[in-house]
Amino acid sequence: MSRKIIIKDFFSKGENLYEDQLGWTKREKLEARSLVSKEIFFFEIVTVGLNLAFYYVEDDKFYGIHTENVPIIVKELPRDNPGSPYINSQCKGDTHVDGKVLFSFNKAEDLWDGIIINGKSLEEVLRRSFILTLD
Repeated sequence: MSRKIIIKDFFSKGENLYEDQLGWTKREKLEARSLVSKEIFFFEIVTVGLNLAFYYVEDDKFYGIHTENVPIIVKELPRDNPGSPYINSQCKGDTHVDGKVLFSFNKAEDLWDGIIINGKSLEEVLRRSFILTLD
């Protein structure tokens, strides 16, 4: 089986990011007992209340959804190690850190339809993102 490389040397030298590593992992799908992105998101973020950090390959930016406070903040996360040649090590995926606030929501149920990044729905963005942290 041939895997499509999305970003060469993403993790380290010779450790590439492949297309099949984008989006929800097998673990999240099993936990949510679903293959539907919206259902997985609602289980992990709305029901369980986890924070989510991800790298969107289409715009080369890191994003975080911090659910621990109200309002819930969606922000662009800073590259806390911008000198690294490897994208995966350029951001720890900590949603607690300051970043450019893009959205705020009083209810977690509004996140799915309310988050639009570069004109794309959250479903489209997550499909083309590498999940850094879900905690």
